[in-house]
Amino acid sequence: MPQLTDPNFERTVVLVCEHTEEGALGLVINRPTPFLLGQIYEGQDIEGEGGADEPIHYGGPVQPEMGFVLYEGPDYEGSLEVLDGLRLGTSLEILRDIAREEGPERFLFFLGYAGWAPDQLEGEIARNDWLVVPAEADLLFRTPAEDRWERAIRLLGIDPHLLSQGFGTA
Repeated sequence: MPQLTDPNFERTVVLVCEHTEEGALGLVINRPTPFLLGQIYEGQDIEGEGGADEPIHYGGPVQPEMGFVLYEGPDYEGSLEVLDGLRLGTSLEILRDIAREEGPERFLFFLGYAGWAPDQLEGEIARNDWLVVPAEADLLFRTPAEDRWERAIRLLGIDPHLLSQGFGTA
C-alpha cells in the first residue's frame, strides 16, 4: 500500500512462500538487480551457460547472501511447494541443472528474503500495510518485473492510481 514507506518494501510485490505459526517467509518478485545469474555460477564454480543472462532478484532484506530459486518443475531435495507446480529451493543442484540446460525452464533466482515473526504479517495486513492478492505463476513468469506491482493490484479490480495513503475504518 502507498503508506508503506519502508524502502525495502515500497511498491513491492511479495510472494508469501511459507506461512506457519513460527512466522512467514516471502520473496520480493518485482526487484531485479543489475547482476546476472552467471555471476553466481562463477562464484560457485558452476559450469554451463544456461540461464546465465537471467537477472538476480532482490528477494528481501533478510540474509541477502542466501540464494533461492523459485521454479516450475521437479522436486529437488529440500524444495518447498509454494503453488501447484511452483517450488522454492535452495539447492545448488537446481542451479547446476539450469546451467547445464537440464533443469527448470521457468525460474527466478533471488538473493535474500522477506521474513516476519509470528503474527507480524497478520498485524501488518490488519493495518492495511499490504493488499492481499491470490498468487499466480503468470504474474511471475509472463509479466515483466517492472509491471508486476501494477498488475498484481489490477488482479483485485483496483486501479493502482486511485490508491491513497490514508484509510478509514468501518
